[in-house]
Amino acid sequence: MQRNFMASPFAAQLGTNYCPKDKEVLEIQTLLVKPALRLKNLDNEIAELQKAIEKLMEERDGLGAYVDAHKALISPVRRLPLDIIEEIFVTCLPTHRNCVMSASEAPVLLGRVCSSWRAISLSTPRLWAKIHVVEPESDPYSRPAASFDQKVAQRVQVTKMWLGRSGQCPLSISLESAPENSPPETEVSSAASLQFLQVLVPFAPRWQHIHFATPATYILEIISHLDVDMPWLETVAFHHQASRSLDNIDWGHFSIFRGARISSVSIPGRIFIPERFPVLWDQLTTLTIGGPSWSVDLTSEVIFRVISGCPELRCCKVVVRDNLETEMSTAPPQHSILELQFLHTLAIHCVGDAAPVVSLLLKRLSVPELSNFIFFGSRQDSPPLSDFLTRSLCLRSLEINNHAFSKTSVLDTLGHLPSTVRQLKIIAPEMAFRSQECFDDDALAVLTSPGLCPALRDLSIGDSHHYISDAAVLRFITARMMLEPRALKSVEICFGRPMTLDIMPDLLDFIENGLAISLTYTPSPRVTSPWKGLPDAPAVAYPTWTPPNRAVW
Repeated sequence: MQRNFMASPFAAQLGTNYCPKDKEVLEIQTLLVKPALRLKNLDNEIAELQKAIEKLMEERDGLGAYVDAHKALISPVRRLPLDIIEEIFVTCLPTHRNCVMSASEAPVLLGRVCSSWRAISLSTPRLWAKIHVVEPESDPYSRPAASFDQKVAQRVQVTKMWLGRSGQCPLSISLESAPENSPPETEVSSAASLQFLQVLVPFAPRWQHIHFATPATYILEIISHLDVDMPWLETVAFHHQASRSLDNIDWGHFSIFRGARISSVSIPGRIFIPERFPVLWDQLTTLTIGGPSWSVDLTSEVIFRVISGCPELRCCKVVVRDNLETEMSTAPPQHSILELQFLHTLAIHCVGDAAPVVSLLLKRLSVPELSNFIFFGSRQDSPPLSDFLTRSLCLRSLEINNHAFSKTSVLDTLGHLPSTVRQLKIIAPEMAFRSQECFDDDALAVLTSPGLCPALRDLSIGDSHHYISDAAVLRFITARMMLEPRALKSVEICFGRPMTLDIMPDLLDFIENGLAISLTYTPSPRVTSPWKGLPDAPAVAYPTWTPPNRAVW
């Protein structure tokens, strides 16, 4: 019967736009009587079978729930010893930062699973020994102010409760304060920040790692006056935010820095006066002196004196501001060499006309284990780094901003890169204007030269108005990928122009062999939309600008 249904005198017209005549319409209607009846019977049979299946599924779900409930009683996780569960819970914590006040991750998330896990999590002090506190920001245009006060009070209470669960464990605390604004908002934000500091200060004897991003005034008015024993303290980091004037503030003795375990210190350059900080410099392994460039007045000579007392340094990041004429005339003899035999990371940000003087500082440093070097400048006045790079025989990573060099200097610097360099990053200065472009096809041609940086693995050129052609990029990649063995693994370039030549088809073979390539261009000139002026015209996507990070280091 099914075969007869499929055989139709209108088979040739099925699926076409054929319009049957009146006689054919009657013929088709007659032809469909039996198939339509059979179709109805099949639908009825299917409905009956579906009812039977639903009944079986209902019985199956009931039995499944019965079995699963009993299996849960004998689940291995229920038989785990308490100390094992606690270790598993601790392993769930983030390792690269402190825990946040969110139910989407541990430790809060662990207490949302069941009452048993909640009891275990609340009674495990190590789960609550790390915390990241974010202070709510006040909005002067928002009303009522009571809602902001309630938000602050709630977060202060949660912070106190969180740390209260930590038992006697050493604490790792990071605080992100709201910026200290100009009046009248200052009174509101200052009062809130004070509340958070008042919650954290009583736990100071158990501080182990602290990272406070807060206005400098709070550091001077509160933290500098702390005078309690802190036997666990190892890491102290203060990061500068916008702050009111520091004049007429009573500085304390910063007894916090007397800890015998302190090995890492980060201080805003705005408040850094070495004599005021009783740091055991000879045990430091990490030193950061930074903050917004406009707030730093440290000279390279002061920096040299400080790091001279830090023979154990592994990582050093500093912002330097020099007076070119004064420093050049008073600079010590260049044969005064400081050896930092363990230093593996050095980052220097030159403010104003500091770069020429800092180059003299680099000549006085012996860093045989230096692996990572970062050099930023605000003007194109830096001499070549060739002498320093030639002496850096273990250098693996170099990061510079192209606004620190003239074209001649950057070509000389690139031409003396050590053979050990694996990562090279050229970034653009934030919101800077340049009289000339120093990184162009000629600079890329230097890197294309055979024999230079044979170990170069990653090249990144940041967003700016680069005068690098697509053809030059193609030549560079092709030349590098032809080397044996192939070291190049990734190329990332942000162009400050539209694409002029599509080089991706020529790179497909390299990409298939593992090369990661990211080429970003500015949008091409827009074509007028045919829907322009209509209420349902598609939205136009414009390029967005993301403000730079507030911190220098």
